[in-house]
Amino acid sequence: MKLGAYQFRPALVPTLAMIVMIALTLFLANWQLDRADQTRALQARYDRMQQDPAVTLRGKQVNSSGQLYQKVALRGRFDFSHEIYIDNKLYRGRAGYYVITPFRDDNSSSYVLVNRGWLAAGSNRALAPVAVQVPGEVNIEGIVTSPYSRYLELSAVAVQGRVWENLHFKRYATTLPYPVQAVLIQQINDTQDGLVRVWDRPDAGAAMHMGYAVQWFAIATAILIIYLVLNVKRVPTRK
Repeated sequence: MKLGAYQFRPALVPTLAMIVMIALTLFLANWQLDRADQTRALQARYDRMQQDPAVTLRGKQVNSSGQLYQKVALRGRFDFSHEIYIDNKLYRGRAGYYVITPFRDDNSSSYVLVNRGWLAAGSNRALAPVAVQVPGEVNIEGIVTSPYSRYLELSAVAVQGRVWENLHFKRYATTLPYPVQAVLIQQINDTQDGLVRVWDRPDAGAAMHMGYAVQWFAIATAILIIYLVLNVKRVPTRK
C-alpha cells in the first residue's frame, strides 16, 4: 500500500507476531481491569454489610462465601491452648504477627477461628511471641472472612510450634480436637489485649490492578508503533 511518498509493505511473519502480541497484551490489560472491578465489588459488598446490625452465626457449617463480610456477634471463650501466630505481617512498616485463636461460640454451639489482631514482633525473633489472653466469657464482634488465601510456602515441611508462615486452614483444623467452622472472624471490638485491629480494605488492590492494565495497554500501543515504523518505508524519488 502506497501513501504519498511512503509505502507500507509488511512481511507476513512480523504481521502475525504483531497480532499475537497485541492480542495477548490486550487480554492481560482487560484481565487486570476485571480484577480491579472485582475488588471494587467486594468493597461495595463490605460497605453494605457494615450498615447491617451484627448477627449470630448459624449452628450448622457456615459458608464463608455466602456470609462474606457480614458483621457477627459471638459470645463464649477462647481456646488459648491452640492459639497460633501468623508470621511476617506488617503494620506501619513494622514486622509482627496475626494472632489466630479458636473460639467456642455459645450462640451457635460451634468453634470458629478468630483473628484477634496484630502483635508486634520483639527485638529477639528467637523468642516465641505471646499475646495477652482474655480469660473467661467474652463478647466478640467481628467480620466474616474466608480462612482460605493464596500464598507461597517456602517449605513443604509440616508446621511445628505456634508460629506459622501462613494460615493453612485444613492443616490447622487437623490439629484441633474439635470441628471448626470454615470461616475466619476478623475481630473489630476492643477486649483490652493491646492488639492492633486495622484491617485491609477489600479494594486495597484496585489501584494496583489499574496500574498494571495501563502498562499492558501502553505495551500494546508501543508494539503497534514499532510495527508501523519498521514497515513504512519512504519510496525513493526518480530523477
